[in-house]
Amino acid sequence: MKETVRNLYQDIERCVDLLQEAVDLETAKAVSLFGEKTFDNERWLEELKQRFQLRSDEELEQIRSLKTQQANMIDTVESRIEYFEKLCDELEEFQSELEVKTKLAQNRRSRMNAGVRD
Repeated sequence: MKETVRNLYQDIERCVDLLQEAVDLETAKAVSLFGEKTFDNERWLEELKQRFQLRSDEELEQIRSLKTQQANMIDTVESRIEYFEKLCDELEEFQSELEVKTKLAQNRRSRMNAGVRD
């Protein structure tokens, strides 16, 4: 029985050793692949840095400031457009009222002229 237990422990130890070897091999492969990809990414980053010039923080702040100014100007123009659209609507309404009043005044005059002729 002791021999069986000892053989069992030895088999388990061999399995653990084989499993550890497999884990170590896969870990080494993963680390190697990670290193290769890291190197490739660093090289690509350097290529991108050469192709595209990054702007300084000062330039970016100026761009943000200009963007804000442009947005404010657009808001101002939009509010003026709304004002003039409302004004136009009021003028059209006023013009319609004047047309009605003019027609009424013409009708009165024509009645008065007709009454004077009789």
